[in-house]
Amino acid sequence: MGMRLLPLAGLLVAGLIACTPTAEQVDDGTANPPASESASPTEPIETDNSATPAPQTGTLEVNSITLDELFAEGGGGCGMSLWQQSDGSLPQGILFFNGLAQPPDDGFTLMKINGEFVRFRRTAAAGEEFYGQQTSQTFVSQDDSIRLQVDTTLGQPGEIESIAVEGTLQLQQNGDTLTIPVQGDAGC
Repeated sequence: MGMRLLPLAGLLVAGLIACTPTAEQVDDGTANPPASESASPTEPIETDNSATPAPQTGTLEVNSITLDELFAEGGGGCGMSLWQQSDGSLPQGILFFNGLAQPPDDGFTLMKINGEFVRFRRTAAAGEEFYGQQTSQTFVSQDDSIRLQVDTTLGQPGEIESIAVEGTLQLQQNGDTLTIPVQGDAGC
């Protein structure tokens, strides 16, 4: 499958994510995320069932995450951001964010599923390495109820220490599977 170049807007969104500071550490060991300037409503991402090989059931609904929400949850910075694959239109929001680990913390992986923020931990990775990622990664939600497979192929390098990616997110919960074609970028 040939890689399409990401629209300039996609690279700008990724640049904002990669260049924005993450949460600040405070004395009691908790994190204070940067203040959010505005809150925008999120809408569920509707997937095209013709491009979705696995059946889509009503139990898994992936919602988009705004930049304000990402930073309010303590995310942002270097890592990989993915949004629903499109043919040149602006991304409606981020579906998946996997940030690089900042010692002493682990990496930060976040999605919004059924209207709730879900954090994941990486359990396996294989393939080519890029910006703290690998082309095939497996994640499990913190409560072990959702399994997430992220498979990507690398595209063209971006203008600001980034590389375009394209691939799929595949979520599994209680025997239900949802596959979403995605694009995005990874960088620092």
